[in-house]
Amino acid sequence: MITTGSWKARPYQEDDEKGIAELATSVYPDMTSDEFLKLWQRKYMASPKGFVSWIAEVDGRIVGHYGSLIVAARLVGRNILTSQAVDAFTNPQWRQKGVFVGLGLKLLQDLSTKGVHITYGAPNKAAMPGHKRLSWKIFAKIPRYVLLLNSEKALKSYSGGKVKRFTLRIMSAMFSRPNRCVMMPNITIVPLEEGLPIIASLWRRHMKDFQFSIERDEDYLSYRYPENNPRKYTILLKENKGQVVAATVCGVSPTGIGQINELFIESGKNEDAICILRGSVSYLRSLGCHTVEAIASTRILRQIYRKVGFIKVSKMLLIVHSNDSEGARQMNTLLNIDKMLFSLGDTDLA
Repeated sequence: MITTGSWKARPYQEDDEKGIAELATSVYPDMTSDEFLKLWQRKYMASPKGFVSWIAEVDGRIVGHYGSLIVAARLVGRNILTSQAVDAFTNPQWRQKGVFVGLGLKLLQDLSTKGVHITYGAPNKAAMPGHKRLSWKIFAKIPRYVLLLNSEKALKSYSGGKVKRFTLRIMSAMFSRPNRCVMMPNITIVPLEEGLPIIASLWRRHMKDFQFSIERDEDYLSYRYPENNPRKYTILLKENKGQVVAATVCGVSPTGIGQINELFIESGKNEDAICILRGSVSYLRSLGCHTVEAIASTRILRQIYRKVGFIKVSKMLLIVHSNDSEGARQMNTLLNIDKMLFSLGDTDLA
């Protein structure tokens, strides 16, 4: 179908899901309309704090979409609302016509009217020029780590020009010491229903140690790590004298990459963290994962990942936008912090 009119921006309406899903198939040809529709509905409609979504329309047809998921956060001891910018895509026929920037401007203005003064994102390289035109700022470059479990499967998965640098680092990992992780004592695997309240409790105990963190209450965690998800989320706990001293949330991507989505440790319990990380790697290996990936927003976590054999392969870019004058004050604070808790789970819906 070829449309001829100029595009117009408008906010999401209740009957837009199918049109958004049809648009997605023009951008992601490996995904069917029905598959994306289910993903979109879970991602947006189930969001505990709500969402804001804007679309570009031409002659009644949706040709562009830009969404943002609202979440609660803590910034220097203060409760705030923030949002994660996600799913910005345009029909290939309507690229280079200002859709990305135009929808982004409307979206960010709309968020400010809902009390969301700053918005963050984890963009890919192709999206950065558009973000720069909207005055987004880089506020963190978080190290990304991987651990190779099966070199043959990993190299097949990561082959290709777009990931040449990553592949070379994976190849270098082939010559590192063998990883012989086994399930360690006092580590238990628990279902999400049982483990998520424990993760929430750990966050409440330690949130004062960080100047910025997404709020990990049970509603948020249940949303991020739902039951019956294709990523097969699982929680591992490490106990000492009946008290949980370390915990992980693990997942598996559709391509066979294991993920350490969350890693919580009691202060000073580094050996317990190493123990549960090794146990988590062994568990992911048992599921057939060829690689395990993670990010580390603190110096302590970086040391722990390296001791278990992970290697740093890149940095994940985090950007932030101030949506109004209050957002400018919050962003100035955010740009000057040095203790942030951020996990792979805070970005994996992007």
